[in-house]
Amino acid sequence: MRWLSIDHGTKKIGLAFSDELEILASPFAVWPQEGEATLVRLVKLCKEEGVQALAVGLPRHKDGAESETAPAARAFGEALAERTGLPLRLVNEHLSSAEAERLLRERGVKPEKRKALLDAAAAAVILAELLEDRRAKGILAEELG
Repeated sequence: MRWLSIDHGTKKIGLAFSDELEILASPFAVWPQEGEATLVRLVKLCKEEGVQALAVGLPRHKDGAESETAPAARAFGEALAERTGLPLRLVNEHLSSAEAERLLRERGVKPEKRKALLDAAAAAVILAELLEDRRAKGILAEELG
């Protein structure tokens, strides 16, 4: 199943895709968050890329409670799911940006380039966690568990 993962922010969104076998989660792009215009672009992207399911990061605090920005991320994901007809998974994104920053640093990405790549890398971290969870539960790529 090909997933599109979104790290939702008030100013930017990070995007990542999985391959159809749900093995890899790859950063794709960082787009400006422009509300309706962004949703229209994402609907088109989903069609062009053969997306079969959506994953949207849901901001949570360390204790698991939803953060102040969680309702906006949820509403954005639900709006996109409604427009595309695709299933939606909301994924805890706690520490995804910190993990993405660590991975970029380990891969030798220069500090000045890290900022531009961070949101897409965070979307890939979110997606990788979802895919790992699906594998751990024995959910096949063809199913939406």
